[in-house]
Amino acid sequence: MKCAMMFLVLTLVVLMAEPGEGSFWHHVGHALNAAERVHGMLSGEELEAMKAQEAMKAQEAMEQRALQQENDFA
Repeated sequence: MKCAMMFLVLTLVVLMAEPGEGSFWHHVGHALNAAERVHGMLSGEELEAMKAQEAMKAQEAMEQRALQQENDFA
């Protein structure tokens, strides 16, 4: 089923492409990149990476606030 869907999507990409927009392989690369991102979203890998990145940002913000408070009292 996935192969059939990918075939249909790639066919649409090729058929909708304008001649001046670039080569066939350029569009295939974009389609494969999109497929990888969708797969990552569905498997949760990208979501976990985003959560970890947000946690790191929150930790850095807390450390920055603590440092600022220490400097304010000094």
